[in-house]
Amino acid sequence: MLFVAISVGALLFFVRSKFIKYTSDAPAQIEQVYFSSNEEKDIKERIKELKSISQKGGEFVLTDRDLNLLIASNPQFKNRAYVDFMGDKINIKFSIPFMKRYINGDLSGKLSMKDGLLKLEIDRCNVMGFKTPSKELRDKIASSLVEGLKNNPEFRKIERRIEYVYLEKQKLHIKFKPVPGT
Repeated sequence: MLFVAISVGALLFFVRSKFIKYTSDAPAQIEQVYFSSNEEKDIKERIKELKSISQKGGEFVLTDRDLNLLIASNPQFKNRAYVDFMGDKINIKFSIPFMKRYINGDLSGKLSMKDGLLKLEIDRCNVMGFKTPSKELRDKIASSLVEGLKNNPEFRKIERRIEYVYLEKQKLHIKFKPVPGT
């Protein structure tokens, strides 16, 4: 038992010491989108539309403002991420909690579906002034951003129905699998 406790402690120390230079005591100030009460109603309607399309099949399209409004309306993501679309790339400013600290930075990448799972493939990443940190850290950032979605029960309900995602002309397209008999 003592060996297990020492091993876990050593592992945590190793992980923390490996990534400590990429973390901060405080979260970064992330740009936020603020919405009026009318826009709040629009968000709720867009979420209903997304659920409907996911159940019957078809395509759902979001602008970066739409996605930022959804982020701002979700307490889990609010003040943690801000996105903008540039061509077929997604740019994300982020502040991710990590071992009682924060990984603050920005990245550019592509969203895709692989084996029925949403993936973020990072092309460029800056964290705490370091350009292109280690692959382990880039993978941790990508998985943290995607895992936040996967931990959302509403997203889990629709993720398995997503056929593919792509960015085109500054819009995120989510194509849902057709439902037989509709």
